[in-house]
Amino acid sequence: MENWGEQTRLVFRLAVGLYLIYMAYKLIATQLGGGSDMPDWAAYAGGGILGLSGAAFCVYSLFRYFKQCRANREKKPDPPAPEDEL
Repeated sequence: MENWGEQTRLVFRLAVGLYLIYMAYKLIATQLGGGSDMPDWAAYAGGGILGLSGAAFCVYSLFRYFKQCRANREKKPDPPAPEDEL
């Protein structure tokens, strides 16, 4: 398993991005439910910023992971040719 480090980074980055999306959802849902004293514009702006940031971070993480996998595949040297033994 060569890409273990990259896979671990991907999982953590996706977790962070999804957490930001979750926080955006909770912020807006609480505001819509009337459970917050925050002004509407602040809740929607904050939720929008958190949601967009989380989605962008997830997309960036996936792009970065696949780019690294492609680079690892391309830089692999060809296996050495078997030598003739006399």
